[in-house]
Amino acid sequence: MPFNIGQRAKWYKYYSEKFGVSEDRLKREFEKELSGGTEIDDPLEIPDKMEIIFKYSYGEQSRFFRELRENKRIMGAKCVKCGQVYCPPRGDCHLCYEPTEWVELSGKGTIVSHTVQYVTASALVRKTPFICCYVQLDGADTLLMTNLEMDDVEKCQKGMRVVAHFRHDRHGDINDFYFKVAK
Repeated sequence: MPFNIGQRAKWYKYYSEKFGVSEDRLKREFEKELSGGTEIDDPLEIPDKMEIIFKYSYGEQSRFFRELRENKRIMGAKCVKCGQVYCPPRGDCHLCYEPTEWVELSGKGTIVSHTVQYVTASALVRKTPFICCYVQLDGADTLLMTNLEMDDVEKCQKGMRVVAHFRHDRHGDINDFYFKVAK
């Protein structure tokens, strides 16, 4: 039997206060369920909140992130057989299936492709608009997807030379560095 209007209002208020979600959002998601728009054997959906704290391993790429955090260095991985240099690094070459070894890269490169983002849902982006681009680092054979910071985003062009800058506070993640146009 569906909830009457008063029961639904009480239900929305309870979950709104419990999870800090607006009653309007709850109504959009659950009105069909609460007003009798589902069959008794349909899956019952209720609001819930999940917070997970876990330990994540970078595995074979760990040195790449430690070098960013501790030494302000960008490392690539070079295949011991064919010489292909990967950045971001990988433990094994996908061309000849041989292991790779660490090589330091200069942090200088060229924009291969880019897009200007005017909206973001990411907490990692510091301001909008921003530029998301693929950079071919000098000495690397692969592209690195990264952010470019520049005042006038409309001036960004394919082929521009860029250089890596390291953040003052580094945490061992891909956002420890970003790129600016080379001078």
